[in-house]
Amino acid sequence: MTEHVDTLVLDEPAAAARAAHAVAALRAAGVPADAGPDAIVASLCGNNAAAVAARDAATAHGAVHAPLNPRLAAPEIAWALAHTRPRALLVDRDHAALAATLTAGLAVPLIVLDDHPPSPAPTRGDLRDLYATRAGATLLFTSGTTGRPKGCVRTEPRDAARLAELRASYALAADDVHLITCPLAHSAPGSFLRACRGVGARTVVQAAFRPRAFLDAVAAHRATVFFLVPTQWQRLLALPDDVRARADLSSVRAAIVAGAPITPDTKARIIDWLGPGKLFEFYGSSETGTVTVAGPDDHLAHPGSVGRPPPGVTVTLRDGEVFVDSPALMDGYLRDDGSVDARPGAISVGDLATVDAGGWLTLVDRKHDTIISGGLNVYPAEVERALAEHPDVAGAVAFGVPDADLGQRVAAVVAARPGARLDPAALLAFLRARLAGYKLPRALAVCALDDLPIGSSGKALRRAARDRFAAALVAV
Repeated sequence: MTEHVDTLVLDEPAAAARAAHAVAALRAAGVPADAGPDAIVASLCGNNAAAVAARDAATAHGAVHAPLNPRLAAPEIAWALAHTRPRALLVDRDHAALAATLTAGLAVPLIVLDDHPPSPAPTRGDLRDLYATRAGATLLFTSGTTGRPKGCVRTEPRDAARLAELRASYALAADDVHLITCPLAHSAPGSFLRACRGVGARTVVQAAFRPRAFLDAVAAHRATVFFLVPTQWQRLLALPDDVRARADLSSVRAAIVAGAPITPDTKARIIDWLGPGKLFEFYGSSETGTVTVAGPDDHLAHPGSVGRPPPGVTVTLRDGEVFVDSPALMDGYLRDDGSVDARPGAISVGDLATVDAGGWLTLVDRKHDTIISGGLNVYPAEVERALAEHPDVAGAVAFGVPDADLGQRVAAVVAARPGARLDPAALLAFLRARLAGYKLPRALAVCALDDLPIGSSGKALRRAARDRFAAALVAV
């Protein structure tokens, strides 16, 4: 069985022409050049040539680029536009009608990007070498798993530090072929796009992630570098053995995973498939950039760890909470009045971790997701990792639900691997050997992998899981 996914092999001269036309349109719309945080340019595009042109144009024009995720619901996009108040909105043709509706009551010029502009337009400098000399500035919205998303502003010097770290950590070079299948509106894919193009690497963009189509693209384009979130790796590992055995991954030298916790067992399965010396993991956030990196030789020596800080990054723990200082930190969150809430010094995004004497960081969970059951702290990520160790479990999301006696009790939604059947009582028996009694789920629901509440960045959507599956939970 084959899967079709639209794939763009980026032609840099053509990309420069598209960006030049977009720059000309920004000028015509009255967007000031080189205004930095005072000129935000938003975009609403899928993974396509228009998304690349929007990023290029904002950078060349000296504006802050705010990519909006087209997978969001219309009210969520409308809220982001109202909060951001961009000087212009760049859209692809597929989202032009939606964008027109959402901007009807806003004084925001709408610019529909043309995949095939008729002729080059005048522009400043040579856009084909844009990211070798400029990093751009970015406004990225957090995933909003605990409330309204926050707009993280990173001006050019900090974005430059972010791209420099990526190039150094993964030895990105001109002979690399970078395959993108994650949404370009997200932090890591957009940063890798700019970092790789800045060293002259070839870029291949897929419109969406489909496991078989992704493997076909790796082989067809001889991809050397790609980034995936753990959920995508799970979908690849769930393919039939003969499909994975036929996949040609010989060109790959850096397969990078991040975005959510990944179990040591899953990493071991990936390494067994890819071969040694290829799997990298990093931990970071939209606010911090990279916090730690684990290289290909670190996974077996330090199982469960997300690595150590790269040069220039300082990590400290305060009562278990991770605080980060680095040149790539965001400048601050965007306020409703358009100003930036500057955050000098180390910042935290609410992650809890432990660190050993060698500086290897192991994540425990999110501070605000902690379940307090009978006065004891239970970290959902710990429960999710234990469930993921079961050979028939493809993924799990754990969360707390009210309990008259304990205050909260642990519950979980579990997805089965293709062809497997999960029995809640058998799962509980499996967990008893891995978790303390007070950490065991008291209620479970089983769902299909595609229905598991996982965000497009790979993070467990625990509040959504609780709301969506409350009626389906079965006491165990």
